[in-house]
This record gives sequence, C-alpha cells and structure tokens, in this order.
Amino acid sequence: MEVEVIDLIKEMNPWLNNGEIIPTEMPIYIEREQSEKLLKSDWDLFWLVLTGPRQAGKTTLGKYISRKLVEQKSFKELLYLNCDFIEIRDWIRSPLFIKEAIKQFNLKKPIIFIDEVQRLENPGMLLKGIIDLKLPIKMIASGSSQLEIKSKVQEYLTGRHIEAIILPLSYKEIGKVNQEQLIYGCYPNVVLSKEKEIILKQLFQDYITKDIIEILKVGKPDIMQKLITLLAHSSGQLVNYNQLATDCRSSITTIQHYCSILEKTYTICKIKPFVGNKRKEIVSNPIYYFIDNGFRNQALRRFSKNENRNDIGLLVESAVFQEILKFREQNFYDFDIHFWRTKSGAEVDFVLYKTDNELLPIEVKFRRMKRPMITRAFRSFIDAYKPETAIVISRNFKAKIEVKDSIIHFVPFQDIIEIFDLIKPALSL
Repeated sequence: MEVEVIDLIKEMNPWLNNGEIIPTEMPIYIEREQSEKLLKSDWDLFWLVLTGPRQAGKTTLGKYISRKLVEQKSFKELLYLNCDFIEIRDWIRSPLFIKEAIKQFNLKKPIIFIDEVQRLENPGMLLKGIIDLKLPIKMIASGSSQLEIKSKVQEYLTGRHIEAIILPLSYKEIGKVNQEQLIYGCYPNVVLSKEKEIILKQLFQDYITKDIIEILKVGKPDIMQKLITLLAHSSGQLVNYNQLATDCRSSITTIQHYCSILEKTYTICKIKPFVGNKRKEIVSNPIYYFIDNGFRNQALRRFSKNENRNDIGLLVESAVFQEILKFREQNFYDFDIHFWRTKSGAEVDFVLYKTDNELLPIEVKFRRMKRPMITRAFRSFIDAYKPETAIVISRNFKAKIEVKDSIIHFVPFQDIIEIFDLIKPALSL
C-alpha cells in the first residue's frame, strides 16, 4: 500500500491508530427505526446497501450499526472507506484490496464500510467480487443516488444484498411534532442545528453542485434549478409537463427526464392516481411531493413561521405524505401510496393500497373543527370502495365515527404518529 493511502485511511479510522476496535464515542445520534432490523444476523452474508438523500444520516447509521455489531461480538473491528477521496477510489479497484488492508492493519473479522460507493468506476462488479472472496467480513455500502446505485450496483448483487432507504428523520424518531419541522424539514443536521436556514442553504447548494452537476453531469443545471422551484410551487397538484416545459423553455422529454433524476436522488416522490373499477377516475397525470419540507421551502426561500401563511395546508399535507413514506420504508412494508381524483373533481389526498380488500383513504383537512366534518368527495370514496378504516387529519379535532360500516378516525396533526397503529391492521402489516 502507498504511504499516502495508509495515512488517509488512518485519518478516516482514528481508532486504528490508538488500538481501539471502533470509536468509543458516537456523535449525537438519533435512533433510527431501521436499526434493529438491520442488526439481524440474517444479513451477515449480504451486502447491506444504505441509500437515500445526501446528509440523511446514512454514514452515521452505518457506523452505529458497525459499533453495535462489535459490541455484540458479531464482528471485531471497522474499516471505513470514503469514496469521495480519489486516493481511496484508485486503491480499491480490485476486491483484493481487502486482503491487503487486513494484512496492513492486522484486522480480524472486520466490518468493511464503503461510503459513497456510486463514485467508484464499476462498484457493482467490485462488490460482487468481494462477496465471491467468501471472507469472514461484514459488508456495508452507502450511496446518495438511487439512479447510480441501481444502474451500477444492484444488477450485480441480485440475491446478495439488502437495501435500506434512509430518509430524513421521522417525527417518531425526533420525538415531537412542531412547526419547526414543517418549515425547516427533518434532515438530521437541520433538526440538531440552531442555524437551520444556513444548514438548509448549504444542503441545497451541495445537492445542485455535487449530485446534479458533478456526479450526474446534468447538462443544463439552470433548467434543473428552475424546475425544482416550479415543482416547489406546484407540489401536491397534478403535474402538467407541457406547462413545466414552457416555463423552463425546454422540451417535455427533458422535463420528464429531469423529474426522474429528482426522484432518484430523493428530492421528490411521484404518486400515481388510484384506479379502481370506476370509469370516472382519472388514470394519467401524477402528483409530486417533496421528500422534505425544508428542501421545498429552501427552493422557494420561504421560511415564514406565520401559522396563517397561504401554503400551511400544503406543508401539512406534504408532511403527512412524508411520514407515511418514511413509515413504509423504515419498516420494509409493501403497500402503494396513491391519490384519488375523479374527472368531475372529487378527490382524496392519499389512498394506501395493498390489495383490493386492504386499502385505507386519508384526507388532510388542516382546519379547526368542533364536530366531525366529511367532504362529499371523501364520502364518495367510502361509498364506492367501502374501506373498513378511514382517516381525517385535522388541526385540533379528535373523534371516531361510523359512516356506512367504515370507521373514520379524526386525528390532530400533532398526533400523526398515532395513525400508524391504524394503518397496520387496515393493511394487515
């Protein structure tokens, strides 16, 4: 090994210098919902691939899992390698680098954690080659772009990896629901910082410069930035690709391609209409939501804390979507998130669908109520599909009523964590 590489690895792994097997102290760590499942010995012979947006906590979670595995005596030490450094990328071109590292640092039954693996030239073949060596090691990799992870890694690891999507913190993980999360979002560094606007601005700029321009080499970053702003304005509304193309002075094909990039780099998420057996339902245009409210507000540079700001309802609706998405991904559940809208304009914000007999509508009405209030559209959905359970997210009202054999739960937004105890039996999770 070259001396420069050895020195760099020692900087990344200071515990190798002083004889520790792993850091004795972790930075401030907020317990993640996935951690218990990811610690199971079932995955010891698999690559654990952590994907998700930049700064969502993949590296911290990977190191936490490593520390717990060492404490449990499942493995003995950690070798952490950050592929943002070209010296590391050049060194680990062949799977045999592991044998070199084991000899150089006298490693015994180590955990190999390769961070930002998508930066490697051919990461899929490398990771497959490491598995084929059949060494007594634990294998963890992380990456910030689903686009690159899927194209460069997963096709080589069929049946040899488990993927965990690490999203910004959920309200359950944070332990509270307040206006700060609605405005600034739930990225760990933002939640923990007192300078939230500064951290968000840097996060946004890093995303544009590193993920979009440097790594994915998007040819027209000015169009991408314009598109992000327009999507922030129209979040929660039916997408009109023609209008977006006109406003961005670009082609529909380019706009759709850039939207796909935004999805696969975990900026936005597309939900499609729920189509049952009614011809009156729309079947085409999707809706986009931002995966984090802070990122959406940064795109618009809107951080007003006024409870009467004109988009407060959208922020709550987006937060409800984000929490459902996190609940699904953190627990490895299998259900779809749709919206429902008829050609006549009747709509329901979210329909969680597992099978024809396991579905649950959710309506967000962030207004003060003194009695149960159900929209005509929500009642139409209940009449048509007869779900056993339905949910209305309110501002302050809590109740449970029965409408045509459907139990409707009114849940204040501040108690949103409670809805997951309703979702699980409704979808047989």
